[in-house]
Amino acid sequence: MLSQNDLLNFRHKINNIDKKIVMLLAKRKKLILDIAQSKIQNNQPIRDINREKNLLSNLTDLGRKKNLNTNYIQRLFTLIIEESVLTQKKLLEKFRTQRDTNKTIISFLGDEGSYSYIALSRYKKHNIKNIIRRKCSNFEEVVQSVENNESNYAILPIENTCSGPINEIFNILKNINLFIVGEIYVDINHCLLAIEKVELNTIQKVYSHSQPFKQCSNFINQFPHWKIEHTHSTTDAMKKIIQKNEKTNAVLGSEISSKIYKLKILCQNISNIKNNITRFVCLSKKPYKIDLDKQVKTTIIFSLKKEKQELSKILSTLEPKNIMVKMLNFYNDNTKDQMFYLDIEKKISSNTMQNIFKKIQKISKFIKILGCYPSANKKLF
Repeated sequence: MLSQNDLLNFRHKINNIDKKIVMLLAKRKKLILDIAQSKIQNNQPIRDINREKNLLSNLTDLGRKKNLNTNYIQRLFTLIIEESVLTQKKLLEKFRTQRDTNKTIISFLGDEGSYSYIALSRYKKHNIKNIIRRKCSNFEEVVQSVENNESNYAILPIENTCSGPINEIFNILKNINLFIVGEIYVDINHCLLAIEKVELNTIQKVYSHSQPFKQCSNFINQFPHWKIEHTHSTTDAMKKIIQKNEKTNAVLGSEISSKIYKLKILCQNISNIKNNITRFVCLSKKPYKIDLDKQVKTTIIFSLKKEKQELSKILSTLEPKNIMVKMLNFYNDNTKDQMFYLDIEKKISSNTMQNIFKKIQKISKFIKILGCYPSANKKLF
């Protein structure tokens, strides 16, 4: 029969083994960091799935020979491998952060050739150098990339001369803690594109984002047999018709993108009006630092307590100052409170702006300043 001293002796030996395991894991981690450095320098992927499978197979075979449970060995070393991968990923992220300290990441909808991409390129020319473009598949992702510190700025369209304010964007803007820090106006040349030059009556299906369909509704309505397919972006639509490779498919998109994706232009300038312009805004986590020498614009979104009756009061207040109130076609938080927004070419700190803000505040249920930023000195309406 084993004595109490024997039990203590066994426990002491196990403690020593456990310490050795920890020391070996520390040595393993050091080697992992060396391996990660080598992979980064040689631009190799962090994970090697085949090697991981072979490693687990060899270790479970060895464990079986030593009378160790196979499932136990697999679970143990899967955990060790996952920790190693995580360690390497953290080092890689740190390296990328250091490498990109002097660069600015801007998120936008779609891919190269989308209208948001064009707006980003024009904004860059006047404001930012050394940028990294971050492609996003929808507007929520564009915004979230800034909220999650994955991007410095986000580019979003907010209104168009054909389709008016883009309600989806304002619905996003009223629920986030980002600020408008700039604006860009882009001339829109909507084209009907296809993989080959074909007659319009042979087209059966047209792909695009919802906005081009609204802005080209007069043209689209001439072909009632066309089936409309909505996509996340115009460039997403182009990729789809290229992948499907069918002559009966077409897409609404920019002239620039036709060159990028090697598509044929069937029709040009098919918007409902000739001077089709989209206003884009640039968003950031930090508000714009006002430059005294620059002309600025303040954008406000709000809902009223008594809608039309109260709106007349605001209009009478603002008309002498040539400020236009614009109505949005969505309701606040699923209620019947119609939303409005206005752009005022004044600093938020100015007496005029403060008086307007106080007057609206008294008769509104909800009010939010979206940003005070440099004006592009251009109007859509």
